[in-house]
Amino acid sequence: MDSLDLLSPYLFRHKGKNFVVQEGLKPKDLDALRDVDVRPTDIYLVAFPKSGTLWMQQILVKIMDAAHPDQVEDSTNRVRVPWLEGGAVDNFHRERPDPRLYRTHIPPEMLPHGVKAKGIKVVYVMRNPKDVLVSLYHFAHSWVMLEKPKSFEDFFQDFLDGNVFMGSWFDHVREYYNQEDQMDILFMSYEDMLKDLRSEVVKLCAFLGKDLTDEAIDDVVESSTFKNMKTNPNANFKDLVEKERYLKETMRKGVAGDWKNHFTVAQNEYFDQVFTERMSDLPLSFTWELKQ
Repeated sequence: MDSLDLLSPYLFRHKGKNFVVQEGLKPKDLDALRDVDVRPTDIYLVAFPKSGTLWMQQILVKIMDAAHPDQVEDSTNRVRVPWLEGGAVDNFHRERPDPRLYRTHIPPEMLPHGVKAKGIKVVYVMRNPKDVLVSLYHFAHSWVMLEKPKSFEDFFQDFLDGNVFMGSWFDHVREYYNQEDQMDILFMSYEDMLKDLRSEVVKLCAFLGKDLTDEAIDDVVESSTFKNMKTNPNANFKDLVEKERYLKETMRKGVAGDWKNHFTVAQNEYFDQVFTERMSDLPLSFTWELKQ
């Protein structure tokens, strides 16, 4: 039996990242992902937790439904885009037609070898880290697998120190950015999707090689709005709320700038300082707030 390097009763460390103890994952399971079978047509959705995974799942599913109408399934997005780390838990092993979709939070060095070797498409979703912090804070109050934060102040520091689910946001973004020349990767911005979802869907379709009609793109966009996803049981994880794996709905606000309702002036100044120290050498820009 694997011994775990416990960060807390809820999280264990492996290769510098933090994984959920109660999900039943073991280090050997994570290491085995390197040898997972990869098909050239596979598509991987990657994001740090609470950066837009659920949203991008919906968009990818709807694009595939439009491009491959004979493969449409009436099942949840969680089943149609299985969690790579989840193994059989998320129907990972069930037979599916190409192109197969997967979602994951793991760093690039833990991805299957075939991701680079076969040049599969990787869609990486980024979100401004202040909102990621706030969203993850609320998520920790909902997902029963995570420890409820003692206070926002404590969680704020844990986030900056990388002592939260999946570790450091700063490292995660940097590690994937540094793979840009070695992987077939498209970086998508959560805030750009908020500003002009249609343009971002068009860009994504071009990357994936899916030539959709204007009408089909409009349908992808309409079905992927926050309002429509919030009432769609295939998209909003309602079944997991009913099974009490989540204590409340997973779709909370879907905005940019909610951090302003949580950060103190001092916290914001400190965060900006850390962000500059950790990220200023990367040519990445983030939108910190959008008017509603």
